[in-house]
This record gives sequence, C-alpha cells and structure tokens, in this order.
Amino acid sequence: MEIVNQIVMRKISEVRPYVRNPRKNDKTVNLLVEIIPKVGFNVPLVIDRAGVIVKGHARYAAAIRLGMQEIPCVVTDADEETIKLDRLADNRISEFSEWIDEDLLHEVDMLNLDFDFDLDALGFSVPSDSFAEDFFESDMGGTQGESDSDRRARYAAYLESSAKEEAANAAIVTQEQLDKAKASAVAVVEKPPKYFKVVCEQCGKVMFIKEGDAVFATM
Repeated sequence: MEIVNQIVMRKISEVRPYVRNPRKNDKTVNLLVEIIPKVGFNVPLVIDRAGVIVKGHARYAAAIRLGMQEIPCVVTDADEETIKLDRLADNRISEFSEWIDEDLLHEVDMLNLDFDFDLDALGFSVPSDSFAEDFFESDMGGTQGESDSDRRARYAAYLESSAKEEAANAAIVTQEQLDKAKASAVAVVEKPPKYFKVVCEQCGKVMFIKEGDAVFATM
C-alpha cells in the first residue's frame, strides 16, 4: 500500500488532464470557482510522474479559471492499472455517502456567513429562509431562547414525521406502480388460439385447424 507524505507545488503548465477522464465537471468547476476564494485551495491534486492528473480534474480547471500559476500536488508512483482503479474509485466512492439529515440541518442552521456565498448553489437551503419558517416560528413551538438541545430535538421530531410521511407515500406509489405493471402484463398476454382436430374422410389424414381459418370454415 502506497502512502505519500509530501505535497509539492507544480506550475499549471506542468500538469495535464487525463484525456479519457470519464467525468463531466462543468457544474463542479463553477462551484469551486466560487468556494475556493472563500475557503482556500486546501486539497491537493494527485498526479503521476508524467504530470497527468489522477484525481482533481475539477480543481485543476477551477485553478486555471482563478488565474493560479501553481497548484499543490501529490505525486504517486503507482502503476498504470492501480492509477486507473484509483481514478475510477475516487469519482464513484463519494456517491455512496449519505447525509445524516438532523446533523446537516443543525450545521447549516448554525453557519454564520460573514461573506457572500449562496448556499442554494450547493443544494442547501439558507437558514434564514426555510429553517426560520419551518422550525423557529412561534406557531411551530419555537422560542428565541430555545437551547441547542431543544432545537435538535425538534429537528429529530420533524425528520421522523417527514420520514414516516415519505414512507407512506412511497408505499402508495409502489402499490400503484405494481397494479399498473400487473394490468400491463395482462394486456400484453394474448389468449392462445383454439385448434380443432379434423380427420379427412377420404384419406384419413389428421389435421389441426385453427379456429377461424378459411380451411376450417369450408370443411
């Protein structure tokens, strides 16, 4: 197992994207261009000895758009097959993560933005809008002096109620889809044709004639 422990600065011109990168990063790059000036360029790229990017194509493109001349990199000595696996796994593994909703709500609500950044761009609702309306209005049972533990308890109760409602809706949808699938299956199954056994009186030959055929009708 390779463990790298050194970050090096490389000129933008010394780093090259992987030509068969299977990810389209346009939206990610746009967001990184907005967020990097706020939080810093604090995640290095991973490149091979030739300067080809293993991980960090979106950060590389954002650095170019931000006019950066150098970027922090980690250089890997892994073989080509391991690099291919690393590149694919890095793009895929994050998709298996899930949000812990109540903790996410709390973190977003506790965030005090002292700079201009639109949380909606990241898919988060701004606390001053949805959270104030949904959780902290007086008619929802919230108070200005509410403790953090009380607030988290109300988050949990709200999420539990929402989860039950969603589960009920999902069950209804699933049953509707099942009924439609059954109806569709019945519709496409044709009734098998009926055949009649006919024996020729002259030659004794046995024939099976499908109901409605002209031959049967003339006999």
